[in-house]
Amino acid sequence: MEFHMNLETERLFMRPIRPWDADAMHRLHCDPLVVESTMGGIPPTREMSDARLSLYLHEWETYGYGFWMVYEREDNGDLRFVGRSGLRRVDDNDIETGCYLFGARCGQGIGPESLKPAIEFAFATQPIVRLVSFIHPTNIRSLRAKTRQGYSCLGSVVVDGTNYQLFELRRPSQ
Repeated sequence: MEFHMNLETERLFMRPIRPWDADAMHRLHCDPLVVESTMGGIPPTREMSDARLSLYLHEWETYGYGFWMVYEREDNGDLRFVGRSGLRRVDDNDIETGCYLFGARCGQGIGPESLKPAIEFAFATQPIVRLVSFIHPTNIRSLRAKTRQGYSCLGSVVVDGTNYQLFELRRPSQ
C-alpha cells in the first residue's frame, strides 16, 4: 500500500516515515531529552532504533496511518528535521498520539502544533471515540501539554512493566 499523506501547518511540514529515515530516527531516539523522558534514561542501540522504525513502517502499511517526520520551515525555505509525531494503534479500540522532538526544539509549541493535524486526521478517517496518550509520570512538560491540548487524565496504568499516566481525548461532538 502506497501512502502519500503529508500534513502541513504554517511552520511545519510532515511526511510519513520511510525506510531511508533510519539515520535521522536513530539520532532522534538518542537525543538526551528523548532518552531521559521516554527511554528510561538508556540510549537505544542502532538495532533497537531500527526495530522501532520497522514498527513505525508496519503501522503505515497495515493501517494507513502512523508517525510523520516533522520538519520546521526555516526562513530561507529549507526544512529542518525536528522530530516525529503522529499515531500508533494500541488495540482495536484505541489509537495513541505521540511526539518525540529534539530537546533543542522543545518548549516552542512544535509538539502540539504537529499533533493537531494528526488528531484531525485520526478523527476524520478512523471509527474511534477517543485517542489516548501514555506519558511517563516524570515527563512534566508532556503532562502539562496534554492537559492544554484538551486531554483528560484517567490515572495511572502499567504497560509492559512501565508506569504511565493515561490521557484521553474524546471525539469532538459534531
